[in-house]
Amino acid sequence: MSFKCALVGDCVECSSSETLTQIKIPIEDILCMIPPHEGHDSGYSLLFFNPDTNTPPNLRRIHLTTAPSKLVSDHLLLDTPNFYNSNNPIKLHFIISTASGTGTAKLLFSNILRPLLSYLGLDSYEVHETQSSQTITDLCYSLFIPQAEAGIQQTIVLLSGDGGLCDVIDAFYSSAKSIHATPNIALFPAGTGNAMASSIGLVAHPKAALMALLCGKPTRVPVFAATFSHGARYVQDSPTQSQTAAELPCRRVYGGVVASWGLHAALVADSDTTEYRKFGAERFRMAANELLYPSDGSESHRYRGLVTLFGKNGQGQGDTKPEETIESTEHMYVLATLVSNLEKDFMISPESKPLDGSLRVIRFGPLSAERAMQVLSLAYQNGQHILDSDVEYREIEGIRIGFDEPEERWRRVCIDGRVIMIEEGGWLEVEKEKRHLLRILLPAPRE
Repeated sequence: MSFKCALVGDCVECSSSETLTQIKIPIEDILCMIPPHEGHDSGYSLLFFNPDTNTPPNLRRIHLTTAPSKLVSDHLLLDTPNFYNSNNPIKLHFIISTASGTGTAKLLFSNILRPLLSYLGLDSYEVHETQSSQTITDLCYSLFIPQAEAGIQQTIVLLSGDGGLCDVIDAFYSSAKSIHATPNIALFPAGTGNAMASSIGLVAHPKAALMALLCGKPTRVPVFAATFSHGARYVQDSPTQSQTAAELPCRRVYGGVVASWGLHAALVADSDTTEYRKFGAERFRMAANELLYPSDGSESHRYRGLVTLFGKNGQGQGDTKPEETIESTEHMYVLATLVSNLEKDFMISPESKPLDGSLRVIRFGPLSAERAMQVLSLAYQNGQHILDSDVEYREIEGIRIGFDEPEERWRRVCIDGRVIMIEEGGWLEVEKEKRHLLRILLPAPRE
C-alpha cells in the first residue's frame, strides 16, 4: 500500500487512493525517512510511532510515493547508522534486562527495535536476555572486554535501567585488560529511575533513544572510583524485606551516576525488594516516607560521621588536593553525582551538563521530616533546592566519609544503585577516574 502525504499544521496527513485509508501522524512521532524498501523503486519509507495513545508505543512503516520537500529535508536519514560500517564490521549487541523497572525491556525490543532493524535491512546482531543480576557482568568478561581488547568495534545497546550501564562500567574499569577499541553504548531506558538516560535527554520521547542509536554523537563516559575500607560488604537483593551481606570481590567499585550516604542511600536500600519494585519509581517515595516518618513515632535518623571534600588538583601544594572537612558531624543527605537528574523530573544537580565530567556534592544536615520533604520537593522544580540556605552544593574532585554509626543500617551507602555496607569505624572515598574506556551515544540535534 502506498500513500501520498501533505503537511497540515504540526501533523502529516497521509492518504491511500487504493484503499481510501487515511493516517494522521504528529510530526513529533516521526522517527525518520529512508530510501525505498522492497517492492518499491521510488519514494520513501516513513518510520513513525503508533499515533494511537491507547496502545503501547510501536514502530510502523508506510511507503510514500511523494512527500513535501520540508518533510524530506527534516527527516531523511542521510548518515550511516552508528552501528554499521561496511569497511570495518561493528559487532552489535542488544542486552534485554528482564528484571529492570516494571519489565518493559522485552516489549521495547519486540515493538520498536526489532522492527527498526528489519526496516533497515539489518540482521547481523546478537540478543542477550539477562538471567540473573550477574548476566551483564558475565557478558562483559566473556565477550565484550575480549572483543574490545582485540580491537573489535562494538555497539552495546542496553535496554535497562541505570544498573545495566553500571555493571558495564564496573566490569570494564575493574578489568586489567588493555582496551584497544572503545565500545559505544546506546541506552534505552527501561528502569525505574533512569538517571543517566534522563540526564542526557533520552526520556522525553521514545524516538530520542532511537535517534541516538542511529546518528548520535559518541561521547566519553565520565566515571568515579569508590574505594572502601577492608570490611565493606555488598547488600544483596532479596525477595523479602530482609537483606544479606556478601563480601566485595575487591575494595574498589566504579560508577557513573551517584554515590550517596544518608537518606538517599537508605531509601534505595530499603526499597530494593521484590515487593517494593512492583510500584516502580513510586517505591522510592514510599521508602522515604518511612525513613522520614518512622512508624514507631521517633524522629528521622541523624547520620553521624566525618565528611571531607577534596578540591581540584593544583589548588594546593604539589599534587595534593585541598581538603575541607564539614564542621558538623551529623548529616541527613550526602550525595555526590556525575549527572543532573536522578529521575526524569528530579533534578538533583542543575549545573551538571550531559557527560561533562564534573562531580558535584549535595548535602544537608539533620532537618525535620517536613523541612526535608520541602527541600527535596524543590528538586522537582528544576533543581531549586540548591538555592535553599540549608543545602550545600558545589563541584568537587572527591569525597571521603568516615562512619561513626554503631548500627549497620545507618552505614549503608549507594553506588549507582548497588548497596554496600561499611563496617563499624570504616570509611568510603570517592574520586574521579582518569581513564576513558567507554562511550555513550548522545542525541545529536538536527541542524
